[in-house]
Amino acid sequence: MKTWAYGVTTVPERLGTLLPRTLESLKQAGFDQPRVFIDGTAYPMSHDRLCCYPLTCRFPAVRTVANWMLSLWELYLREPTADRYAIFQDDLVAVKGLRQYLDACEYPRKGYWNLYTVPGNLGFSGDKQGWHKASRDGKGALGLVFSREAVVTLSQQQYFLVRPQDTRRGHQSIDGAVWTAFKNASWTEYVHSPSLLQHTGNGRSSMEHPVNASWALSDCFPGEGFDATSLFKQPEIVA
Repeated sequence: MKTWAYGVTTVPERLGTLLPRTLESLKQAGFDQPRVFIDGTAYPMSHDRLCCYPLTCRFPAVRTVANWMLSLWELYLREPTADRYAIFQDDLVAVKGLRQYLDACEYPRKGYWNLYTVPGNLGFSGDKQGWHKASRDGKGALGLVFSREAVVTLSQQQYFLVRPQDTRRGHQSIDGAVWTAFKNASWTEYVHSPSLLQHTGNGRSSMEHPVNASWALSDCFPGEGFDATSLFKQPEIVA
């Protein structure tokens, strides 16, 4: 069994809407005690709903990218010897048994996992099940998983560290920021067939993308009732 440090990023407006479904789905997936990182409040009004979860509140709000970066670093600082680190958004559902399945998968050398597979991101997979190199540049950050080495490597990348200084996009598109930083380090993003997560939000995603973007919903998500442990035959990584 791998040791995990994982959390969910959210905002006050979603504490009573999208977040409860996400937390319940993650529970069924094996991630039953995420740290909830709330951006924009000192004390959540719906605290009673979150009484069973560890909380980190940021006030005033630091916005999307900063909340995500601080959340990853906090997970690492609290659990510096964990095997895996995962950051989830607040607007998703997951397949059942996800954690157990990921524990059985071989983590890629010089790579990281994107659990959310958007249309077109399987590239030349040949419709094979399992992990594949992403063919689109950092699309989607519903759920990203890193090894301890990956967290350290990402934190050392200058592009990642100076991203908040970008006056145009420094507060959004963490998916592209992570992908670019790892690309600069010659690391690779891997996605899965079928997709292990699905987006549930409406209006705009918590990454501040419009949901009618061509990649907003996965077209290979097998459903929230799908049991990932049925995939236990070790999937090969397609180069």
